[in-house]
Amino acid sequence: MTTSTVSRAFCGAAVAMLALTAGVYGAAAECNEPASALIKKLDGSWRGSGTVKPLGGAQERISCRVRYRASGPRVDQNISCTGTDYKFEAEANVSCEGDSINGRWSEAVANNTGSARGKISGDKLSIEVDGPNFKGHFNVQVSGARHSLTITQFDPSAGRNVPVASISLSK
Repeated sequence: MTTSTVSRAFCGAAVAMLALTAGVYGAAAECNEPASALIKKLDGSWRGSGTVKPLGGAQERISCRVRYRASGPRVDQNISCTGTDYKFEAEANVSCEGDSINGRWSEAVANNTGSARGKISGDKLSIEVDGPNFKGHFNVQVSGARHSLTITQFDPSAGRNVPVASISLSK
């Protein structure tokens, strides 16, 4: 797998992770009160920037636009991020039951898909993403009209997760 392919897989997963901050997709499940409050905070358009440093790649600045469409406990997300060497377009649909979230994501540039699962605790999310080209963890912190995303990716050569991105978004 080339650095570009790994970068796209990473970025696609990163993008999808932003979407995993709440939602119900087709199920009759219900989020608990803190998860529902977080969903309401996410609804709308967000813009931001940060850095990515995929495994084996160089660090680069990126800028992102994210649109969350929240309806009750359901959230659909579309995102577009660009940098000098990176571009990705992704979408995700997630479901919430209590404080747990589950869903699927897809990324168009690298043609990548995968699953996601995690927990919501107040204004924080801890999520694990798993796909054929990317496995990692995402930590999301929402604060008013801002939210930050820190991403780690599993590095097989190191046998552990390593930091690969930090992104800050605002409404």
